[in-house]
Amino acid sequence: MRRPHGALAWAELALALLITALIVSLNLRFATQAGPLWRDEVSTVQLATRSTYTEVLRSLSLDSAPALYPTLLRLWSSPWSDGGQDVALRVLGFGVAAAMVGAIWVTGRVLAAGPPLLALTVFAAHAGTLQTAGSVKPYGLGSLFIVLAFGAIGRLTAAPRRRSLLYALTVAILAVQTLYHNAPLILAVCVAGFAVAAVARERSAALAVIVTGVVAAASLLPYVGVLLTSRSWRPLNQSEFGAHALLVRSNEMVTEGSWPLVALWAAAAGLVSYGVVRTLRRSSRGEPTSGPHVLYAALVIVAATSLHLGFLKLAGRVPQAWQFVPLIAVVALAIDVVLGGTRSLRWARAGVAVLATALAFPVSMDRVGIRQTNVDLIAQYVHTAAQPGDLILVNPWYVGITFNRYYRGPVPWMTLPPMEDLTVHRYDLLKLRMTSAEPLAPLYGAIQGALESRHRVWLVGGLLFPPAGHVPPVLPPAPGLPTGWSDGPYTIGWALQTGYFVQTHAERLAVVRIPVAGPVNHLESVGLLVVEGWRRPELKNGESTTPALPYSPR
Repeated sequence: MRRPHGALAWAELALALLITALIVSLNLRFATQAGPLWRDEVSTVQLATRSTYTEVLRSLSLDSAPALYPTLLRLWSSPWSDGGQDVALRVLGFGVAAAMVGAIWVTGRVLAAGPPLLALTVFAAHAGTLQTAGSVKPYGLGSLFIVLAFGAIGRLTAAPRRRSLLYALTVAILAVQTLYHNAPLILAVCVAGFAVAAVARERSAALAVIVTGVVAAASLLPYVGVLLTSRSWRPLNQSEFGAHALLVRSNEMVTEGSWPLVALWAAAAGLVSYGVVRTLRRSSRGEPTSGPHVLYAALVIVAATSLHLGFLKLAGRVPQAWQFVPLIAVVALAIDVVLGGTRSLRWARAGVAVLATALAFPVSMDRVGIRQTNVDLIAQYVHTAAQPGDLILVNPWYVGITFNRYYRGPVPWMTLPPMEDLTVHRYDLLKLRMTSAEPLAPLYGAIQGALESRHRVWLVGGLLFPPAGHVPPVLPPAPGLPTGWSDGPYTIGWALQTGYFVQTHAERLAVVRIPVAGPVNHLESVGLLVVEGWRRPELKNGESTTPALPYSPR
């Protein structure tokens, strides 16, 4: 009887080590191919490296994470010059991603799940998790700590010793201090741990779990003022969507539209249901099982998924892939715990892991090899091509965060709409532009000045040009539209209005091709146009016409 068990254990270990090696290779590929930082990463770094640490703390309301990760970035970035900082930050991202894999192994061992095959498989098969873990954002580190907290609270539930309590308190506090999104997940694992302890009538364990959750929650109290301050601008990027839309979006983010991943999660759900029922039956017959760990993991799956989706619904923002990585990590590990308690399910788990890795790994290899931005290349080009008297216009404004980091030329530049601070995402300043009656007036004057003096206007990110004969509407100051404070209609409206202004006054337009080796992340892959020449708008029946601009590629 021992030989098959031993063979299975060795097979699981070998497979887990192979998948781990694949993950490390994917992490290394991302670190070496991602290239310069894109705007979200730039914003995080710029906030962390402000002139004083006091200023960093005062600026936390402009970001969406507590102080721990900016503090780490500040310490890591301080020895590096601007020229080598990007490379150093990619090294940090690789280190966090590698540590994340180590945390998965540690938690699997703590909860007696055996080699955590499915958790490792998810990271090998899901490009979004790999990109998130290695990016210069707090989600990778937050995922690491929430994985450790999941294991620590599970261990505390089974063995409520002082050392276990201190460890659980430490990682739970670190989890919520890295990501606000981890707060509902900590609540979920604490609810699951308390329920298991209550069923087993382990009062000391139940009390220890409650203390862990309360202390972790209390550690967020200093951020109440930060969160209240950020409420003034958060409606700008919030949207109304129902529960069904949230579930559809969540499915898209978790499965990435990949049928292998859909099959993986469906198979895992079925195996978990069978594993829980089997464990409960064996426990009712008095047979030895890993019942407490299985029950804890099953409850975590339900509670974590429900509370995390509820948190996203309450936040009111369109969910992004990186926001699901902490949840995916915890749920995948919980599935490993459930399946690791039954020998037949361990064979099934190994089969799912092999199939999912074989099908999805090549796709992940391609996706983690993409460049994160091309704005740095455009910044280098216009630095060389733009001449004194030219104007550079960056649209939309948030692309200016990346452009501001990499552009070193003397030619002045502006964003659409004009913004005073482009070091971080300043939605508070954007709100002021939305309430202004003429937010684009300075921009029109600068464009006219450059074109009238026979200079060029470089359009980083391009513009929106209305069809000939169509005049874009003038937007009322916010919240005058039916969409209220949503910034999307204003971003589109401003691009149309500026495109119309250029269309009716410029003489020529050219598309500038910027060579780039390989694909670029769709979130920040922008184009470059250049316009020149000034003309008065043609009038027909007292109204200006908008003939199409002649253009040519460069």
